Amino acid sequence: METRGRLGIPSDGAIDPITLVESKGCLVWTPQDVPELDICHIRQLTISDPDSWDAVTIKEGNCTVIVINNTRPAARQSNTIMHEWAHLELKHKPSRVDQFENGLLLLSDYPKEFEDEADWLSGAMLAPREGLLSLRRRGMDDAQIAETFRISSQLATWRIRMTGIDRQFSRRY
Repeated sequence: METRGRLGIPSDGAIDPITLVESKGCLVWTPQDVPELDICHIRQLTISDPDSWDAVTIKEGNCTVIVINNTRPAARQSNTIMHEWAHLELKHKPSRVDQFENGLLLLSDYPKEFEDEADWLSGAMLAPREGLLSLRRRGMDDAQIAETFRISSQLATWRIRMTGIDRQFSRRY
């Protein structure tokens, strides 16, 4: 909630993952933004095999860049950006780091417990419990909550279930 407050975003409002990530000093690029990335690689990533990936995180010196698959739906991109940011925020060490000749580091393959932590933090940032509760009190269903937070309905339903919102409501009414 502190981060949302710093960015002036209420608990029941949508957060822009790119604004958040950039406020933390990271950049978000699409494959088309990657300098010197050959057009054949861009075609592979965006046309030939766009379903094979969601994002990669690259580090060079103090600069961290999340390269997002911009062929995915906007709600999925939001969750992916927040998930990658969560790994950075939680200082997760990847199981695998590939270093290229130019010094770029590609961070990948986190252990399952780190993936679960990143899922939890990214979901909490995108749809905080307090905001979910506020929207449910207004009578919104999962799809309307998803639309309000600009997340997928699957993520909204998961967050509502994991935070016990509906159980809390069923006890009161």
